[in-house]
Amino acid sequence: MRISVVNTTGKFNRVDGQPNFASGVIIVANILNIILDYVFLGVLHMGIEGASLAMLIGYLVAFICTLKYHFDSKRTFRFVLSKLKVKSWITSTIEIIKIGLPGASMGLFNVILVYIMNLILGGVLGELGLDIFNVCLNALLIISIFIMGFAETLSSIVPIYYAQNDFYNINHIVRKSVIATTMCSIAFTAFLLMYPDGLLMFFNLAQMPNDMLVENALRIYSLAFIPMAFSTMLLFYYEGIERTLESGIITAISELLGPLFFTFILYPFIGITSVWVSFPLGFVLSIAVVAVYVRIVERNDNEYDGLFFIRKGLIEKTRNYTLESKNDDAKAEMFNHLRSLNVDSSSFETLDKILDTIFDSNDEKVHVEILLIDYDDKITVNMKDEGKREVLQHIGKSFSQDSIKVSEVLGFNNIEYTIKKS
Repeated sequence: MRISVVNTTGKFNRVDGQPNFASGVIIVANILNIILDYVFLGVLHMGIEGASLAMLIGYLVAFICTLKYHFDSKRTFRFVLSKLKVKSWITSTIEIIKIGLPGASMGLFNVILVYIMNLILGGVLGELGLDIFNVCLNALLIISIFIMGFAETLSSIVPIYYAQNDFYNINHIVRKSVIATTMCSIAFTAFLLMYPDGLLMFFNLAQMPNDMLVENALRIYSLAFIPMAFSTMLLFYYEGIERTLESGIITAISELLGPLFFTFILYPFIGITSVWVSFPLGFVLSIAVVAVYVRIVERNDNEYDGLFFIRKGLIEKTRNYTLESKNDDAKAEMFNHLRSLNVDSSSFETLDKILDTIFDSNDEKVHVEILLIDYDDKITVNMKDEGKREVLQHIGKSFSQDSIKVSEVLGFNNIEYTIKKS
């Protein structure tokens, strides 16, 4: 329950312009969990009860930290009872549940999987099997601190860029996230492959019986970290762009069906080792199945291309500019590009006035990020800046509402100017 509250509040923090606070809360919860695991498992020898207590305390502290957001006067998300409409609330709630179900079901699937694996390991190896599995899960928790941090950020930021068809920045964000999580996963996997005793020493469990069995289990289980990183990124990406079926496929296979399938299929051949092997194979299977499904979708819908559902041909028609002043060279470059698209002079004047208003009202102390997309029948110019909020309101009132849309996005002023092509 508290984990759900912490994660939900974290998502609101990110969208409400407080991504650092959201990440900090999750980091605090997980780091405290790891420290207390060491105390309860290694020092006090409390077993599985100690691991559960460590998680409970970690997320309880994180939950208390999230209360800062609820009492923050700067937050923009507020529940207004007087504006609640029952019908629209029911409709939106159903839609939210449908979109978020794959991510929310991860916990349920994981509980079922852990329960079944505990039965298998307890029946074959007894208490030793349960201890090994607990150490493996704690290793997964450590690497998850990094992976989930990047993945959950995608679920908050990607929807905004995707709605604006900003595939250029989506490619950049996804590429950076994949590289960062993959490097972390490779480093942690390499550490456990070469020195599994290091993790056992951290939890003060280096003297466990059957050391070779424990070390081999950790080595094999660590191979799951790299495919887990990519499948988790895909899961939250699909959740962000509202591809519920694709995210559901990844969740169901990686968190439950895949490991169970490979455990029972391989057990007659390699015995209890099948449990450790099943986790990396389960993640690989989830990626393979969703890749096949996406390929089938592409054949029926030629608009998209690749695992990330990028619209074909749109990246080539996208330009990004950063303006630091109203006389910036990038502005001249952008206007030259617009001339090549045969934009009329009145549209030039309107865009120029908008940019001058932003810089003049903020005393030139502002950066404006511009996304320009050519849709053949129209051109959209999306401008984001970190300037004064009242400037946004002024622009909304001063220009035609037919071509200008203003909003706040991730704590930035967001202005979208649409130019119709003749």
